[in-house]
Amino acid sequence: MFDTNSLLLEVSSTVNIFPESRLEQPTSVPLSIIDNTVADFARCAAVWYFDPPSNPEHALSASHLQASLSKTLNSYRPWCGRLSYTTPTPSGKHTERYQRIWVTYNTTTDIGIQFVTATTHRQLLDFIPRASQRIFTMKAWDALDIPSKQLFPETQLAISEDKDAPNVIIQFTTFACGSTAIAIEITHCLSDAVCLAQFAKYWSLISRSMFEGSPIPTISPIFDPQLLDSFAAGDIDNSIPDPDIQNRARALPQHRYDWYKQTSMPTDVPADLDPTWELSPSDPIPWEQWDTQAPCSQRVLHFSAAEIQHIYELATKDSKAKISKHDVLLAHVWTRINVARQLPEGTKAYLDMTFGLRARANPPLPDTFLGSPITHAAILLPSKFSSETPLLGQVATTIRETLAKFGTQEIADLLHDNAFEVAPQRLWRACLGREHVLLTTWVHSGVHDVDFGGAELRYVEAAMPACDGLVVVMEAPGKRERKHWSEGGVDVTVFLESGAMERLLVDGKLWG
Repeated sequence: MFDTNSLLLEVSSTVNIFPESRLEQPTSVPLSIIDNTVADFARCAAVWYFDPPSNPEHALSASHLQASLSKTLNSYRPWCGRLSYTTPTPSGKHTERYQRIWVTYNTTTDIGIQFVTATTHRQLLDFIPRASQRIFTMKAWDALDIPSKQLFPETQLAISEDKDAPNVIIQFTTFACGSTAIAIEITHCLSDAVCLAQFAKYWSLISRSMFEGSPIPTISPIFDPQLLDSFAAGDIDNSIPDPDIQNRARALPQHRYDWYKQTSMPTDVPADLDPTWELSPSDPIPWEQWDTQAPCSQRVLHFSAAEIQHIYELATKDSKAKISKHDVLLAHVWTRINVARQLPEGTKAYLDMTFGLRARANPPLPDTFLGSPITHAAILLPSKFSSETPLLGQVATTIRETLAKFGTQEIADLLHDNAFEVAPQRLWRACLGREHVLLTTWVHSGVHDVDFGGAELRYVEAAMPACDGLVVVMEAPGKRERKHWSEGGVDVTVFLESGAMERLLVDGKLWG
């Protein structure tokens, strides 16, 4: 039987792209404390879908993209190198402890970035509706059938069993209608969403300059992982941690779920973990809350600017605290998901929210800072779940006040604590399943500013695994210059167990 969701891809080439100017200056750099904590996260990935070009002469080609990518990589040389775990030194610096990752680049054995070129006889409209359709007639668009998995090669990313796995993989796909898709995936310890978007913007800027025949712009991403570590409290290269700093860090609202603790699910303990090493206090992952076999649905919910304004007005009626539209939208979506899940009375419900550390450093780090400086806050619903849900303004205030607990000093404490962890990857600050919503916001990341020249951007997909309770918030596509980030509406991608999703979609309060 013909699979209507299959792209029937034809791969014409797979090549590794290197910086335009090769350097033979072998360099090894340790990644930051926080980069190490996210090493086992799912990839950081997105797909940019473009309509056919208005001028056929400006149609994107693999050769053009490869040439502009090569110029871009002159400023992203570490991404072309190799990641590896260091050999632990018992009394060494924080970068030499167990399961610490280093990147080596500017060598003759650099891997480069894998670039795949593919075509399909399918039309983009078969999978991605136009923005006007989604805004007016498909406000809860079923996006689970987007065949984006086929837009990423099956090649493993770095820090895997394959020692030659690349750090970055890009696939360029052309549809029969002339539309194109550019899919980028990066191992998470090298990039978060902000870093990914910045790279795509830089690359597209160089692409446009080449199309126009204008001078190639100078781009200046900052690769200095130890700059982030320099904000850590205390002496992180000491042989023992500061207990007072550790206690402050562990008092912050965060989960400490441990991948190494034996539960009903298989553990993932490295074979070389010394059993005599003392691991910090932690909790087993609550797998009983997450039925990984249950069918999961996906919807992209489009909230208009007017709907968001209305929800905001409802929230501010019952809250005197300062809250933003962003706070309120997150509170609203989280609240409606909890209702749809039909949580038992007395359930503790958490919003496990991903947030960035760049702006929380002192002085702040710019968006051009490379790496994955992110962590999670465990935001507890103001009261145990009941049929009487908390007031929306109260939930929004809780979100804002919890995130406010992660100030400059608290981030410094957190860096100190993580610097002394045995295998920092083993601690998971979030979970999924019926009592958790794992939310990441790509608002202000700039993903819609990516313009390779000549083609209108139709949709940006944050490529995420279909897991119950995962939510991604992003501005809707549209004009770049907006008075407010929500002016053109907001797309909220929600993954939920299928029964809960059905109840969410018939919730009369979903749209405020």
